[in-house]
Amino acid sequence: MLRMLTIPAALILLLAGAMIWSGTAAEESADFTYINRGEIGTLDPKGMSWLQDIRVAYALWEGLYTLDPQTLEAVPGTADRIDLSPDQTVYTFHIRPAARWTNGDPVTAHDFVFAWRRALEEPQDYTYLMYYIRGAKAYSDRFVAGERPDFAQVGIEAIDWRTLRVTLEHPVAFFPDLCAFPPFFPLHEPSMRPFAELPDPHTGRISYRQGFTRPPHLVSNGPYRLAAWEFKRRLRLEASEYYWDRASVRSRIIEQVSTPDPQAAFLQYDSGGIDWLAEVPGEIAAELRAAGRPDLHVFPGFGTYFYSFNCNPTLADGQPNPFADVRVRRAFSMAVNKQTIVQTITRMGEQAAANYVPPGIFAGYRSPAGLPFDPDLARRLLEEAGYPGGRGFPRLTLLYNTEGQHAPIAQSVRRQWLETLGVDLGLEGVEIKVFRMRLHNGLYAVARASWIGDYNDVSTFTDKYLSFSENNDSAWKNAEYDRLCAAAARELNPAARLELLSRAEQILLEEAPILPLYYYVNVYLFREHVRGVPLNPRNMVMFKALEARR
Repeated sequence: MLRMLTIPAALILLLAGAMIWSGTAAEESADFTYINRGEIGTLDPKGMSWLQDIRVAYALWEGLYTLDPQTLEAVPGTADRIDLSPDQTVYTFHIRPAARWTNGDPVTAHDFVFAWRRALEEPQDYTYLMYYIRGAKAYSDRFVAGERPDFAQVGIEAIDWRTLRVTLEHPVAFFPDLCAFPPFFPLHEPSMRPFAELPDPHTGRISYRQGFTRPPHLVSNGPYRLAAWEFKRRLRLEASEYYWDRASVRSRIIEQVSTPDPQAAFLQYDSGGIDWLAEVPGEIAAELRAAGRPDLHVFPGFGTYFYSFNCNPTLADGQPNPFADVRVRRAFSMAVNKQTIVQTITRMGEQAAANYVPPGIFAGYRSPAGLPFDPDLARRLLEEAGYPGGRGFPRLTLLYNTEGQHAPIAQSVRRQWLETLGVDLGLEGVEIKVFRMRLHNGLYAVARASWIGDYNDVSTFTDKYLSFSENNDSAWKNAEYDRLCAAAARELNPAARLELLSRAEQILLEEAPILPLYYYVNVYLFREHVRGVPLNPRNMVMFKALEARR
């Protein structure tokens, strides 16, 4: 047995407990079981931003477009006919007559209007993707400011119950991909009413308690309905009898199993209790790779692992923030030898990152050169910023979540900063929910971060750091960066558009609100009897295609 896979007796007991479902004895066994890359944070489509949530969203909902299970390209979903105007700015979606919610109600154009309007009135991480729609940003900004703008000025209109017309500010080649993405999914307003709060007295906005996302209350329109969700235990999906494409649904019951210990998760898979392990812990994966395990699947990813610098002038406790100075950010960036991390910690063939956008993913796109590993220049920059040899630098911490390999990576980076710059940062590991909250709200000085692309366009990376993006956790703002991204969005010449985005990425790399460390690889475990898990860099799976042919 592999060294890392020697399981202590206490862990065996943990595994045994994990394999006892809390359902009744009469509950039917799942046709397909898997362990996700982490706990589900939310099942509210407008609030999703983490991969594990988005994966499950594709099982429960379906947009106007959906993703092909093999290629992950956008294909018609809830809409069976889609008309595009000659100037490519007006989409007319015709809802399938057979499209139904899990309670049997028909899906209508009004369900999309309701969901998209709610996203604009309560903006969250991905609301900025709707700003390609005519008038959407102005409406959202005014609404958040406490006004009551006229929604009729927004290019989202239900012509009748089966016809939705969407007018864009300008042509957006990847708009079909956006329409297949969770923030653009419809919502069933009648089932949400019991969870409605009192209307806001100034704007009239109605907020909803998250109870509507829990079984048996959640009503969705995808291939599966939510049958059970027991936090840190399991999530159970059962095929919807009303889904329009139910003939393509391969497994009637799918179970997501929660196993917090990575070794227990592996043992549960290795003993045959799990069909697909969606993320394999680094040390275990490295040993399996060295042993030549045929069920280990390693392939290029669609994202970058990096550290985020808080760029606000002051930190949350009110003290001046040294990372507001670009010289400090550049110094810390050039003081890290990234090869040490990929060669001694991650060990799965990851490529050390020289820039932000992963190479080789987008045809025709070439990232600019990033900051080099240059300890001497790093020390000079830190001295210029007023911290010679690290003297006078405030006592700050590096924030990370405790799952996976984040702790050893943080230890390596901290040691390199101490040796090269003379700066000793503390390490602060927290559980994932606390980490998400602190990262998003800027309650950190330096934090581990990452970005995995959401759709097949370079802007899925560059848009994250727009000054108005809710996903911009660093609070970095640059007017020229915003201008270049906006120009790229309107540019119709593909080569010129990519050049504009490359220039934007160059600004990001030079200003260094992030420190790219390595490009992700995806690591799965599944055996030959499993079907429907594509080895696609986008790291997404359409659950209706999942099947275990035992």
